[in-house]
Amino acid sequence: MQNAHQRKKEPELIRQKILAFAIQLAAEKGVAGVSIQAVADLAGVTKGGVFHHYPNKQKLLEAMVQEVLSQLDQAVDEYMQKDSESYGSFTRAYIYFTLQTEPKGIGSLWSAISMTMLTDHAFNAVWLNWLNGRLAKHKPTDSGIELQLLRFTADGVWLNVFGCSEDMQLMQNMQQELLRRTYVQ
Repeated sequence: MQNAHQRKKEPELIRQKILAFAIQLAAEKGVAGVSIQAVADLAGVTKGGVFHHYPNKQKLLEAMVQEVLSQLDQAVDEYMQKDSESYGSFTRAYIYFTLQTEPKGIGSLWSAISMTMLTDHAFNAVWLNWLNGRLAKHKPTDSGIELQLLRFTADGVWLNVFGCSEDMQLMQNMQQELLRRTYVQ
């Protein structure tokens, strides 16, 4: 006979909950702020419960990066579907999400884990794989040197703002100017 007070086990739901709270912590405190104990506390499970689903912190971070890239991929597709101009549409989406100034949403999640992409070789490889896949997919519309320069500029602006000045108005102004330059003049 089953105990009426026993919680029904839903491993996939628990796994997703753990992952969602890890992403939330990364967005709020950066990847360094993601600890197994903090994730466990937020998810309402024990540290052992976290380790049951993710055998170590590295595996949790890998899953987090994959999930954020999956969300970014979906957001980029949605952004591009709304774009009436095919030339440069991926570059516009890339600039938009790279230089996102809204405190919530995929842009903020992406910013939170981007530093990890720069400093961790394994995560950097995941990022490059994603980016190279998107560039190959959008080669007919986004392969020109002008658009490549604009994407590189967006990366530089992001690095400057988050690494040095944290001037969000500058980033917003640069985002608008870079987006403007993606259209055929």
